[in-house]
Amino acid sequence: MDHRELDQELRRHNTIEAKQRLTRRNIEEFGGQEMTLPPGERVPRLPEHLFFRQGDYHISKHHRFAAMPEHTHSFIELNYMYSGRCRQRIGGSDIELTQGQICLLDTDMPHSISILEEDDILINILMRKETLSAAFLTRLGIDGRLTDFLVNAQFPSTAHDRYLLFRSEHCLNLHHILASLMCEYFAPCEFSADMISGYMVIVFTELMRVLNQYPALSGLPLTKRADLLEILQYLERHFRHCSLKDLAAHFNFNPNYLGNLLKKSTGKTFGELVQEHRMAYAALLLTSSGRSIGEIAGECGYESLSFFHKKFVERYGLTPLLYRKHNQTT
Repeated sequence: MDHRELDQELRRHNTIEAKQRLTRRNIEEFGGQEMTLPPGERVPRLPEHLFFRQGDYHISKHHRFAAMPEHTHSFIELNYMYSGRCRQRIGGSDIELTQGQICLLDTDMPHSISILEEDDILINILMRKETLSAAFLTRLGIDGRLTDFLVNAQFPSTAHDRYLLFRSEHCLNLHHILASLMCEYFAPCEFSADMISGYMVIVFTELMRVLNQYPALSGLPLTKRADLLEILQYLERHFRHCSLKDLAAHFNFNPNYLGNLLKKSTGKTFGELVQEHRMAYAALLLTSSGRSIGEIAGECGYESLSFFHKKFVERYGLTPLLYRKHNQTT
């Protein structure tokens, strides 16, 4: 699929749009399963399991010709106005997206979308909050509002009531990247999952540029949470031999306080975060180098080969040797 074919596909009426055009009523895509009302709640909540059957991202065209009722969900949503315009109500605020603009919604943010007409093409890019791991976030720079937003979105202990609105209509490179991203998703081929992950990093980097050019265009003010990203970045660079005491000393924290902060903010202990980085690096070395298992274990910071085997099997469900055989690239 190329960009011309993508444009034709996005403008074509799908089955749901054909019905909504006649009735002007919202038709649920999953047969009534998605707009469930949790006990004691006022706003329906979209179940996450319906949307991520292909991986960490779900990309779709928003169905035209009927309004989308107010709802919430546990994943992050990026709305891209590919063509035309739309009006949304987000957390009690009315906003309008015009062609080329983007709105980024935090988890659990109530929002609704007014009727889209023929030329109004809105793209929904959904992301599980687990996708915004330390490894993903540290591929981005420390920006301020956007980084703060993304870090906040993945932490279970914070309030999720935010959105960011990007005046990105003149960012031609961003539009080209988003079109390429959609082509990879709607017409997948070899390595499409890797391409999609790479494009998403570039998308967020481009959005940083947009915020630097238009710094006032945001839903809510910045908090101090971006500071925590510096700690996660340091941990990613020094995970092989970094201890909690070393990390705390580098940032002038008490070790117990820092350990509690990491657990409260990320839902993971310091040790679990270190294991995450070590396992990812081990998997990379196993598939892209000819080093022995023992050499890789040492390179990743493990003194005990048996402990490395145990942790690797827990993480990937395979021994390091079998993992290499199944995923060898060189």
